[in-house]
Amino acid sequence: MRDEGGSDEVKAKQSFLSFILHPSSLCLNLMRQYTRTFRVRHYELDSFGHVNNAVYANYLQEAAIEASSDAGFTPAWYAENGTGWVIRELSIRYHLQASYNDELEVTTWVSTVRRVSSAREYSVTRVADRAKVARARVNWVYIDMKTGKPARLTDEFVRALEPADETEELGIRLQNPRKTDDAFRYRARRRVQTYELDTLSHVNNAVYLNWIEQAYFDALRAAGHPIEQVRLRGWWALQGGHEIEYFEPALDNDEIEIVSWVCEMGRVRGSWIHEIYNVNTKKLLAPPQNFIDDVLRGR
Repeated sequence: MRDEGGSDEVKAKQSFLSFILHPSSLCLNLMRQYTRTFRVRHYELDSFGHVNNAVYANYLQEAAIEASSDAGFTPAWYAENGTGWVIRELSIRYHLQASYNDELEVTTWVSTVRRVSSAREYSVTRVADRAKVARARVNWVYIDMKTGKPARLTDEFVRALEPADETEELGIRLQNPRKTDDAFRYRARRRVQTYELDTLSHVNNAVYLNWIEQAYFDALRAAGHPIEQVRLRGWWALQGGHEIEYFEPALDNDEIEIVSWVCEMGRVRGSWIHEIYNVNTKKLLAPPQNFIDDVLRGR
């Protein structure tokens, strides 16, 4: 199998049974897992020479689509039945940076299923040394494509997904931080571009990560610390994790305002909140609840 848009070889492992180790016992959990291997391409790197955060969101989405197909629910099946999935929440913790030509395994499984939604887990591992690169959770909502409203999941769906019925803390949020409620609010505006849309004609969920990253660097520049000066000082500004809720879709040519501020501070890490608004409707589109940045490494 080859990855669309490139010549890199891509491997996919079929679903299998998995053992879950509990503190008190070992039990067999009929948990369907699917693993997709990606090789990092050069254009997926950012200006720091690492895989850009938005690329991980693309990896997660592709792995989810293939995992669903492996369970019998292909894109064609959804089109025929007039249903689909949209992302309600995205949580991801970055553990280390991946570089060009790294081979990354994205393993995904469903942890919980509710009436109209499910939580899908992801683990991103570097194949060469089995190092943990990232750990993520995405809450998906099942919808009727004609009405745009949530649709009830059938028993057939639940049986095929084989949820693990277990979740774990991802470790995104700061421990015992200092609150900074009076922090300055930085504001940035942009207009949705056609190339940012997905197959539903909405802004793709990964694009919001690009917007947030740019808003962060715009805030640093406005505060007198442009990224080129930060680099000259030998500092790195690395994002340690995201928690994003998606409320309303952004559409082509919408004018967007992003309001950003530091909400918490730790010893070497800080948390930012970025609220994304549609300027015309004033509706909140996607507010990351805890956008963690290792703002200055080693300070």
